[in-house]
Amino acid sequence: MALCLAHATAGYLAYEALRPPGPHRLDLLAGAVVLANAPDLDFVPGLLLGRPDAFHRGVTHTLGAAVLVTLATWAIARWRRAERPGWWAAFAAAAYGSHLLVDWVTVDAVPPVGIQMLWPLSASWLHAPFNMLGEVIIDRSGRAAFVRSLLTPTALLAWAHEVGMAVVAVASVHVVRAIRAALAAPVADESLEP
Repeated sequence: MALCLAHATAGYLAYEALRPPGPHRLDLLAGAVVLANAPDLDFVPGLLLGRPDAFHRGVTHTLGAAVLVTLATWAIARWRRAERPGWWAAFAAAAYGSHLLVDWVTVDAVPPVGIQMLWPLSASWLHAPFNMLGEVIIDRSGRAAFVRSLLTPTALLAWAHEVGMAVVAVASVHVVRAIRAALAAPVADESLEP
């Protein structure tokens, strides 16, 4: 299970890939981070029932859910008469879909392995042939045990790894942006000086 920092980082990268030119839009960034973490809201009903993973990696972790979020975003954008409703839909799809991608490349030691990413087209559990993130194995025995499992030494190592990935991702985006700005800056033509 990837933690919220990896998903927030993926949401940030989706935001950076699709954001309009100009200054940062904190509303769009917040929306991307929320959408990138939204599939894990499936923990909430399980926590309320005292079985934290009762619904985890279910329907919210599927192509079907991503399509519903995309269509709902498009419909809301049309209803609000927003410019470019298709852009809003693509933005939501990228942010929400980033969660599926991150979970797909995360170590998964507890069966069933992977996610049913292609549901409703396929009920197969899919997992990448490589792992980029370590797993945090949650204790399913209750709410308090669930929270404790997020603070074990293995989990703390996963948190540290995700913080490191976030720092590298944000720094990389800023370096690329600085290089692009430097390359696009007008060069003074010294031949025109008297």
